[in-house]
Amino acid sequence: DAPAAGIEAAAAAAGGGAAAAASQAESAPPLRLDAVLLGMGPDGHTASLFPAHAVLCETGRAVTYVDDSPKPPACRVTLTLPAINAARLALFVVTGGSKASAVRAAFAAQPDEPVPAGLVLAAGRTHWCLDEPAAAQLREAEAAAERLYG
Repeated sequence: DAPAAGIEAAAAAAGGGAAAAASQAESAPPLRLDAVLLGMGPDGHTASLFPAHAVLCETGRAVTYVDDSPKPPACRVTLTLPAINAARLALFVVTGGSKASAVRAAFAAQPDEPVPAGLVLAAGRTHWCLDEPAAAQLREAEAAAERLYG
């Protein structure tokens, strides 16, 4: 059994909406998670943090409410990027070839278009678990570098 003091709850989606999420986030102590388990969408979004969305710029709260998500459902509660990055461990599990270009962008030193997953850098460690199709473009880049630099 986990101690109640170590469990964070997010109340909002079912009727509370933005006001409930904002009120809870403002009254909550600073959030420092031991670990966050994340996935990534084909566009590079993670934890309801979508490319070019205003929520990416949220720095005043650990938890926020999204009411205009570009992917259903439109209304979501999410951790902010600073809260994710404050975690001791961020672990991504990403599968499928449809995510290969977003994986490449997340790992790029200077991507053409930064993806939210590439902005995650946990305070302790960040690990990525990728299947072969998701890692395909990383392998291609590695092979190209090997040809260039030996």
